[in-house]
Amino acid sequence: MSDSPETPRNSPSLILPTGPGFALTGLYYFSGSVLVAMVLATKTFGIGMTGVSGEVALAVGAVGGLLGGFYNHTMTMEVPFTNRKTFLRSLETTLEEMGYALATESDGVRVYQRDTIRQLFSGKIYLQCQDGVATLASRAIHIRTLQKRIP
Repeated sequence: MSDSPETPRNSPSLILPTGPGFALTGLYYFSGSVLVAMVLATKTFGIGMTGVSGEVALAVGAVGGLLGGFYNHTMTMEVPFTNRKTFLRSLETTLEEMGYALATESDGVRVYQRDTIRQLFSGKIYLQCQDGVATLASRAIHIRTLQKRIP
């Protein structure tokens, strides 16, 4: 398993999307949380753009950035297998339980996604199998769930 958005070191020919790492994802959620908290603080409490509303917004932004970065940054996971068909059948059963189905397959990369409405908030899971190793890439929360479910 690799926490970084980089390609795993054992597989130089992977073509999976790498996505943003923890820092960039955290910054994204921090910025959004600060803006929302600042607007809500000024409108709700009627205190204007003062130091208090700024401090509240920064605190909310810090929490939002840490949580957003932790759950939503891109992670990869490598799973060794001996029989490709058996592994894919087992993986697809697990993904179906999570609400995912095979959407597309091209250049050896399988893309799994949820139905139309749920996919807007959950992202995709990418799979590439080569040389007896399956590499999955997705949001950290999905990779952590798969780590618990895949033997």
